Amino acid sequence: MKYFYLILFFFISQFVYPQDKIELKRSDKLTGKTIDNQTVREATGNVYIVHGNVNVYCNSALQYIDQNKVELTGDVRIFQDTLSLFTQKAIYYGNDSKAICNGGVTLKDPNAVVRADGGTYYFNEAKAIFVGNVIIVNPTYTITSNHLTYLRNTEDSFAKKNVIVKTDSAIIKAENIDFYKRQGKTFAFQNVSIESDSSIITSDTLTDYSFEKKSIAVGNVSLNNLKNNVIVSGNYLENYERTKYSFIIGKTKLVQVENEKDTIFIYSDTMESFRQIPERYVAKDSVEVIRQNFFSKSGYAVYSKTLDSTEDKLSLFKIPIVWQDNMQLTGDTIFADIKDNKLHTIFANKIDELPDSKYSFLIIKNKDSLFADRFDQIKGKKIIVHFDSNKVKYVDVKTNSSSLYFLYEENKANGVNIADGMNMLITFDNEQKVDKVRIDIRPKGKYVPEVQLNTVVLELPGFKLRNDLPVRR
Repeated sequence: MKYFYLILFFFISQFVYPQDKIELKRSDKLTGKTIDNQTVREATGNVYIVHGNVNVYCNSALQYIDQNKVELTGDVRIFQDTLSLFTQKAIYYGNDSKAICNGGVTLKDPNAVVRADGGTYYFNEAKAIFVGNVIIVNPTYTITSNHLTYLRNTEDSFAKKNVIVKTDSAIIKAENIDFYKRQGKTFAFQNVSIESDSSIITSDTLTDYSFEKKSIAVGNVSLNNLKNNVIVSGNYLENYERTKYSFIIGKTKLVQVENEKDTIFIYSDTMESFRQIPERYVAKDSVEVIRQNFFSKSGYAVYSKTLDSTEDKLSLFKIPIVWQDNMQLTGDTIFADIKDNKLHTIFANKIDELPDSKYSFLIIKNKDSLFADRFDQIKGKKIIVHFDSNKVKYVDVKTNSSSLYFLYEENKANGVNIADGMNMLITFDNEQKVDKVRIDIRPKGKYVPEVQLNTVVLELPGFKLRNDLPVRR
C-alpha cells in the first residue's frame, strides 16, 4: 500500500508540475557534440527556442539535453506574454524556468523597464533579481541601486546598496529600500534621506506614504528646512508634506544656520514645525533657547521667522525666564523680537487671570567685580526692554512699577534709590548702569546713602536670582 501511494504521488506530481523540455525550433545550422560526457546540440544563426509559453531568440545556443538547459549567446531576446528580456549572454534552465543573464540585461513589461549589468529572471514567479548599476523606470518613479528584486505581478521592488527612489513628490536615498508601488508605501533603512519641496529629512529608518504625502522617521532624525537652513533633530518624526507640518519628539534640537554660523539653538522634548509663511516652530516641555548671549528657559515656546529673516520672534510661556548678558527677566509670558539678526526688544507681561500669576521682574547685575553683589531691580505688570546693538538702551514699565538701583560716583558706591509709581521709563549708560528714572504718575521714592544701606532691604518683593542658564549641547 505504501508503494502504491508513492507511485500515485509521482504520477500526480508529474501531471501537476510537468518538467517541460526545451525545444529547439529553428536555426541556420545544427551540430551535435559531447561535452563532459553530456549530449550537446550546438545551434547557430537565427536560433529560435521554445519552453512552454517562453520564446527565445539568439544568434547561437548550446543545448544540454540531459540537464534541460541552454546557453544563449548574441542578441538574446526572451519573450513571455507581455514580458521582454534582452541580453547578450544568458543561461536558460528549463527545470527552474529561469534565465541567468550576463553582459547587460534589459527587462520590459507594461509597467516598467529594468536595466542592469546582469541578473536572474524567474519566469514562473515573474520575479527579477538584478545586480550592478540597476535602474527601474516607470512613468511615476525611478529606482537606482546595486541590487534589485522586482516582482512584476505586484510591482514591488526591493533594492539594496546606494538606493535612490525618485517619485513626483520626493527623492528617497538609503542603503536598503522596499518599494510597494501599488500600496504607495516605501520602507527605507540605514543612512536614510528624503527630499521634498520644502525639506530634507535624514534618519536611521523611514516609512513614506506617497498617496498621503506623509513620512515617519525613526532614529537620529533630522529635518532641514531648505528655505532658511533651520535644522531640527530628534528621535522620532512625522512629516505631512501637503500641509508642510512636522512634529519631532525625543531630545529635540533646533539649529538656525546663517552665513555658515549657528545663530540659535532651541532644545525641548517635543517640537512642531509649521513651514508655511510665516514659518513657526513650537517647542514643548523643558524648553531651552540659546542665541549668542541670550539664554532662556520655559515650558512652551514659539519661534517664528520671516522668509528673509529680517524679523524673527520668540514667544515664551509657562514660567519663562530670560538671561541677556548681565540681565535676568521673568514674567508670566515673555516675547523677544529679533530684527536683522539683532535683539530689538524683550517684552514681559503679567497675566492676572493666570493661576499663581507674578509680576514681571528684571534684575541687572553689576559687571564690576567689586560690586558683583549689587543688583539693579525693576518690577511691574509689563516690562519692555529695548536694545541697541544687543545692549539695553531703555526699559519701559507699564502700570504698577517699582525700581531699586544703586548709585555710583567716580566708580565708588554712592547709595541706592528706591522708587514706585505708574508707568516708569529707565535709561541706561554705556556701561549698562541705570542712568535716569522717570515716573509719570504718582511718583514716590527715596534715596538711601551708602552708610545707611544696612537699614533697608535691598531686594524688591519677588526677587529671585537664578544661575541655571542652558548649556549648548
